[in-house]
Amino acid sequence: MTYSSCENKRYYFPPLLSNGDISFAPDKEGMLGYTKADAYKAGFSAFDGIVVRSARRTALCNSLQARLFPFGSFTFDAGSNVETWSQTLCPEKGFFESDCSYENGNDIHSQGFIHPDMNIYALQKTFKNINGSKKFSYDIKLCGYDANISKYINVLYVNRLEDVCCIGFKMYGMDVFSGEIHFKVDKDFTFESTDHGAKIVFEASEGEKVTFYYYLEDDLGDVDFSEVLKVYKQKIDEMGFDCLLEDCEDHYSEYFGSGYVQTADERLNSIYKTSLYSVKCNTTKYSISVGFNNGAWDGRFFAFDEYTSFIGLLGSNRLDFAKRVPIYRLNSLNTAIKRASDCHRNNETEDMARFHWETGENDRMELSPDGNWLDHVFHIPLVGIGAFNYYEYSEDIEFLKDCYKLIRACSKFITKHMLYRDGEKFYIGKCTDLERLGSSVQNPFMTVCGSIKLLECCSKSAEILGIDKEYAEECKFISEKLRENLPQTDEMYVPYLNCKQKSIAVFSCKFPFDVLPHDDNKMLNAWDDFEINGGPYGNMYPGGSGISPWYACWKASGYARAKMTEKAYYALKQSYRSVGVFDEMFEINEETFGSLPWFATAAGIFISTVNDMILQCNDNMIDILPAFPNNMDVSFKLAAKGGITVEAVVKNDKLLNVVVMKNGKDVADRYVINFHNNRYSL
Repeated sequence: MTYSSCENKRYYFPPLLSNGDISFAPDKEGMLGYTKADAYKAGFSAFDGIVVRSARRTALCNSLQARLFPFGSFTFDAGSNVETWSQTLCPEKGFFESDCSYENGNDIHSQGFIHPDMNIYALQKTFKNINGSKKFSYDIKLCGYDANISKYINVLYVNRLEDVCCIGFKMYGMDVFSGEIHFKVDKDFTFESTDHGAKIVFEASEGEKVTFYYYLEDDLGDVDFSEVLKVYKQKIDEMGFDCLLEDCEDHYSEYFGSGYVQTADERLNSIYKTSLYSVKCNTTKYSISVGFNNGAWDGRFFAFDEYTSFIGLLGSNRLDFAKRVPIYRLNSLNTAIKRASDCHRNNETEDMARFHWETGENDRMELSPDGNWLDHVFHIPLVGIGAFNYYEYSEDIEFLKDCYKLIRACSKFITKHMLYRDGEKFYIGKCTDLERLGSSVQNPFMTVCGSIKLLECCSKSAEILGIDKEYAEECKFISEKLRENLPQTDEMYVPYLNCKQKSIAVFSCKFPFDVLPHDDNKMLNAWDDFEINGGPYGNMYPGGSGISPWYACWKASGYARAKMTEKAYYALKQSYRSVGVFDEMFEINEETFGSLPWFATAAGIFISTVNDMILQCNDNMIDILPAFPNNMDVSFKLAAKGGITVEAVVKNDKLLNVVVMKNGKDVADRYVINFHNNRYSL
């Protein structure tokens, strides 16, 4: 995936680098010499050229709103302006490369990466067409990306320690912590202190390779940052650029080797790989953010958005990454219970869980500003559903035992707090469904579908564990009653009764909740109605004129689960037109309006949709290519419910090979394979 400045495409944004603890997007020179304001001038919203770190946030107040602290930016001075350039992202290896030609005739090749296990950024430059020896410099600064944040960053000192430069800092936010940023080049250099940072100057000659290293640590969590930084420097000195890069390539090779999809549609293949890379980059040790940067809600966690990436990771056989989501929610369960349950009568009441809409790394408090989104409910079912989904894919019974209290507490919030009854009709009380539908909506379609699915998962979990029989029966009964009373007209389901808008919510009965049969006529009519009349409602916000990439994938996922091949593939391809220059997903990306590159929600739902088009598994039936065009060759390795992985090759519309593995053993003989409505027993 290469971008050339000669192409002059709109909305170029640099490739993302991240190890889940630090994150940034290096520009054509491997630097961070840009701001959000630059993107605004080009007509879209993005994020600043800064290093951010997980869990390091400003205080929660109107002017700061728990923003991610910056950990420096850096620029490179070649003594001349860049004239032409190209940049390549290698997602399966975890690095980028770029070639810059300067107005003075110099050419510089750059290659950079973040080490997967250490907070080290390594950038190697190869100098070409240099006459003699020439001076170059790096300028590193630590300050806020706006005046409010700068007030809470204290640069304590800037100095040089032998062959390393150091910026000492203290930051005052949700936590108070101190640390150091170190940087160096692997040859002699001069050093000078500057405002908020330092400048290092070195000389390079024709064909020479010079590596710039940036690394950091702080004492949050009682870490001895000076000892960690000593280890980092020792690794840099011992291993050098090439061996550190080999670590990075091995790490990404293992990640991408866990599962794959290869089809005759090369665009699909490329977007799928970049989406896997994007979700990985936006996954921290806590959970999966919508975007690990200071633009996408400052890397906060949304239970709805993290589910799209979570289910994509499950199906693509990255269970270890996916597991972080339900574990994060389990660890924050007590906070959710305190918010919803009667803290004065704990011994007399059953636990209900109301999870915050927008959370940070420890979920201590709601991080969202005021708005009707604070009355969302549909994200709560996804917390419980996700925990059960992980069990379905892993068959980890101990995990289900641990998470049953999470699933049950979410269910109790629905049955005790949100459920109302009018004679024989059961319905969900007023809340905010999708924000474009407004606040105080009674019995909204998507929220009801989520409630149905959650209660089904709770009932199944109790049955599997052989516990809580009475409540399991109650959940089963209520879910059926809610299904009977989904909002509808004589012809179709609607977002809510008397709704004047059209909404992508009508697809939620299949994704993410899958609570209606494939041939439900009112569902199909609602989908047709959205296709015909839903154009003005193709984005989460009124901005934009077409359908956003993640809404296109949302449709495609619904069609895939209903096994409507032609419509699924067409909807999926609608998302292609909105990807960026590295095949990364945006929230919105149109000619006149763009928003949020490297948007994990869209990347996750793209992965999940492709997985559903290629493989579906229920009970002992494995359905291969249930919603994928017949005329395309496909090979894949994906995970499925039942703790299995399925690897298959389809060529010229013939199923050439199928391998079904579970815990290292071939278990294909336990399943019936369905391929193009032909069934095979292996």
